[in-house]
Amino acid sequence: MEYANASQGRIDAAELMRAPSRISVVDGIQKVMRVPKGAGATDEWDPTLTGYMVEPINCLASREYDAVIFVGPARTGKTIGLVDGAICYVITHNPGDMLLVHLTEAKAREHSRRRLDPTFRLSPLVKECLSPSRHDNNVHDKIFKSGAYLKVGHPSPNSLASSDFKWVFLTDYDRWPLDIGGEGSGFGQASKRTTTYMSAGMTMAESSPGHDVIDPRWRPSPGSHEGPPCDGIMALYNQGDRRRLYWPCPNCGEYFQPIQETLKWPDEPDAVKASEAARVHCAHCDKEVTPKQKRLLNHPDVCAWLREGETIGRAIWRPTDNPDQLQLAQAGERGGTPRKSRFATFWMEGPAAAYQTWEKLAFNLINGELQYEITGSQETLKTTINTDMGRPYINRVSQQQLDAEALAERAEPLPKREVPEWVRFIGAGVDVQGGVNRRFVVQMVGYGAHGERVLIDRYNLRYSPHRTETDKTTGEIKPKRIEPGAYPEDWDILETDVMDKTYPITNRDGWRMPVRFTCCDHGGEAGVSDNAYAFWRKMRRKGRAKQLDLVKGNGSQLKLFVESYPDNTANNRRKAKAKGDVPLYLLGSDELKDRLHAALTRSEPGPNYIHHPDWLGGWFYNELVAEAKGTDGKWREVSSKAPNEAIDCYCYIHVGAVRRGYEKVDWLNPPAWCKPIDDNPNVFHPDERPEFASAEVESTPTQPELAPEVDDDAGDYLAGIDQNGWLS
Repeated sequence: MEYANASQGRIDAAELMRAPSRISVVDGIQKVMRVPKGAGATDEWDPTLTGYMVEPINCLASREYDAVIFVGPARTGKTIGLVDGAICYVITHNPGDMLLVHLTEAKAREHSRRRLDPTFRLSPLVKECLSPSRHDNNVHDKIFKSGAYLKVGHPSPNSLASSDFKWVFLTDYDRWPLDIGGEGSGFGQASKRTTTYMSAGMTMAESSPGHDVIDPRWRPSPGSHEGPPCDGIMALYNQGDRRRLYWPCPNCGEYFQPIQETLKWPDEPDAVKASEAARVHCAHCDKEVTPKQKRLLNHPDVCAWLREGETIGRAIWRPTDNPDQLQLAQAGERGGTPRKSRFATFWMEGPAAAYQTWEKLAFNLINGELQYEITGSQETLKTTINTDMGRPYINRVSQQQLDAEALAERAEPLPKREVPEWVRFIGAGVDVQGGVNRRFVVQMVGYGAHGERVLIDRYNLRYSPHRTETDKTTGEIKPKRIEPGAYPEDWDILETDVMDKTYPITNRDGWRMPVRFTCCDHGGEAGVSDNAYAFWRKMRRKGRAKQLDLVKGNGSQLKLFVESYPDNTANNRRKAKAKGDVPLYLLGSDELKDRLHAALTRSEPGPNYIHHPDWLGGWFYNELVAEAKGTDGKWREVSSKAPNEAIDCYCYIHVGAVRRGYEKVDWLNPPAWCKPIDDNPNVFHPDERPEFASAEVESTPTQPELAPEVDDDAGDYLAGIDQNGWLS
């Protein structure tokens, strides 16, 4: 480093020998850091606004701890205090090499350029510490006059290996991969970088929870601060002294945790009105805390972080004329036996977050529950619980186990193979089965408004429409068994016996409803994919391609479905030849099964409820419970011999409905294809629509109308079915 004069060189050299300041981390941040507000404007960092951050931040400089772990929701001010502010403190008061690890390389770059650089530039005392050399300040590496070095990286073996750092900051930790480069957890690797500095080294990790609870049956012990069993940040929290945030009640003075259960709102159907009235209630006296009291309760002299095993007595408030102007006369007296650990770990929830209103928090929770009730999707609810509330999510499906007998008991006395008047359209699902019991399994489902649906038909197609054989005993000519992988012509039966199918409408003499779309499994034993592609091309030539979807389960697919156009013509080793001209829909199997499970667990008819007719056999309900969700979030068969076609067909059909815009329908003004019966252009009477007069194709005697309860299908399954082609 070159200097214009010797005096400046001596001043900078002195920085290398300066002893660490004894000022607290919070006081140091407040003294040196300016918070950028845009257009060159700045504000002082006010620790009283997020008073709950004072104790975690000050623990960063304590030699009593090797790590500080903070679990909390978004909009708490945790990043600006534990990362940006802490780095400013280190630069100016306690120099040492630092490592900041962000979620991705792009996020690391963004944090460096959009947060750190403006903060350094607009904070005069920090700016004075920057090296004057332009080469010492780039996106990922920053060197200071003291010789201290800041590296900004992302989770990778290169970022987390080799070098030693006195300070390590890990942000948004639960969005990291659980294993970094095959070397284990990011925290485990990062914390090793500080061991050279012994008690002076510090690793900080902060995040809102992002991993589901591993055991949905877990319940905390009474009085315990233990978090649920999870991977990621919550696992780190449980290893430490387990501090939870407490407020003294403005009414009774008893301390309580401002957590999800304390946020209450009236039972009001209007989500906006309900959320506007949301208030935190004391867990002891159940009286309301007002929104204006929230900041006062978060003041560092008022709120309290209690370690597990620690107790606190009743607080005393000074009488005031204005209940919103609280004045604490005496904090509660602490006692108990606090849990000890080398990790100082903190966990707070959404109601205390400084930048999160109770109204918004309640609205998001209400909306998430509503979305789950209507669609079965937990995505909105999970996001709210994780990022707004600051809690690990307990998967609703994992909490509820289906029972075949209970489902059968809810069956309704519906007319056989008829369409209820509330149905708007029919979707067909086809599962391709191989092995000794080759067949097409067909399921017909009628959809009404808001996800309500009914099973209309279920049957097997076992015999070829084109191939016959002579019975050696009787001499009778009869159809041959279907072989979907060997004979493309066998697929023609899907057009006549599925796509052309129509059903009578209950209480509407002579009126019928056709099948709007068919979703067919494209995989299975050798040859099935090729023949599925060929059948779709045939339908395209007939102008019916929009009525047929080919689908394939994908256990790793996160979205509900993804449209793809497979093309492997250049790969001579692939048996199935896809030319890139046929759309194939890759299904998010686990998400679809979550939604189906949510629908099946509804006990009352209404949105997202599935009606089942009482003429179905017990075998059908056994299929519906043939899979269970594991602790890893994946659905698996409970037995290798347990058929699950009912699950697969329901999933296929639902993707077909969603792909056609079903979940975006405005039910006050629906499009023509899902209007009520009286206004639906697809509903017809054969006398008025002659082209449909012969459209109803009845199953021939060789095509069993419905899978029998015991004999037929049970024998097939016991003989062993090739499971290829099932959703997995």
